[in-house]
Amino acid sequence: MPPTAADLIRELPLGPLVDHHAFALTAREEPLVWARKMVRRVLTGRTDQGRIDDAVLVVIELLTNAIRHAGGPVCLTLDLYEKGVIVGVVDRGRDTTAIPTAPDSLLAGLQDEVSATTGGADLSESGRGLFLVDAFANGWGVDPAHEGKVVTAAFCLAGSAA
Repeated sequence: MPPTAADLIRELPLGPLVDHHAFALTAREEPLVWARKMVRRVLTGRTDQGRIDDAVLVVIELLTNAIRHAGGPVCLTLDLYEKGVIVGVVDRGRDTTAIPTAPDSLLAGLQDEVSATTGGADLSESGRGLFLVDAFANGWGVDPAHEGKVVTAAFCLAGSAA
């Protein structure tokens, strides 16, 4: 089972909380476009471009999962710490059991199987969201929330403003 957001904060060297942002998403027409811009805006100047790109990718994956599987996103949170950020997507889903296992070996095995049966065609672009979250974030977790659940991902940020 992945750690809770509180576990992530204790386990990672994030430092003290310096800012908190919470954005309602239920009325946004294009939440993915808006979220990309907002995450970039909030993190610019706090870390390098590569780490900002990682955080944007993870937020988009979490929002896409909320749209596809959990009745849509309710809220996006960005908790800025002295040396990191925790992003959270609150959605209407209640299932907290979707946990990726052995992503590298599973994906490698699937790619081999697809290549053997399709002459090398690529895997579908869907179904790997939590594998990406697991690969790009320093940690992630799922917690029940009043509205459903919140999926959080933590990032240690190189070059964070102290």
